[in-house]
Amino acid sequence: MSGRHCIDANVFITAWYINYPPHILSSLWKRIAECRNDIEIIKPVFDEIEPISSSDLKLSTDEKRAKYPLRIWLEEANFPVPRIDNEVNRLSLVLEREYEISNESKGAGQVDITLIAYAKVMKKTVVTLESQQPQKPGKKSNYKIPLICREQHVDCISFVTMLAQLGIRI
Repeated sequence: MSGRHCIDANVFITAWYINYPPHILSSLWKRIAECRNDIEIIKPVFDEIEPISSSDLKLSTDEKRAKYPLRIWLEEANFPVPRIDNEVNRLSLVLEREYEISNESKGAGQVDITLIAYAKVMKKTVVTLESQQPQKPGKKSNYKIPLICREQHVDCISFVTMLAQLGIRI
């Protein structure tokens, strides 16, 4: 099945810049790019990853690559970036109300909720670096992605689990 994994922005950002930098683990990033047909980055998540400022749009590709390396790598690797349809938008609004999403939320944000709604509607697996919450917080606005996924019956896995499922070994 194409695009069975939908990725949270924190996966790429943290993996690229902190846990698995490409200047050290270039073979990992090459293998991830080879698996692009099994990985989707929905448009709102893609837009969170190193958005290129309007003043930098005129930069050359090499200049953009130097300033926005992850974003340019994602664009050049041609990961599927599906747009959100009306059914996903409707479910997202329902989940935002249910989980009390606001600017003050300490848990999932609006884009996270859209990711979960997309995964539920499209029967995909969410991939995130957020940790499991062993106990439910007192306020739903503090629920993180894995807990909301569990309550919504959406598969949710870690980055390393996704690598294993994709057969990526380095």
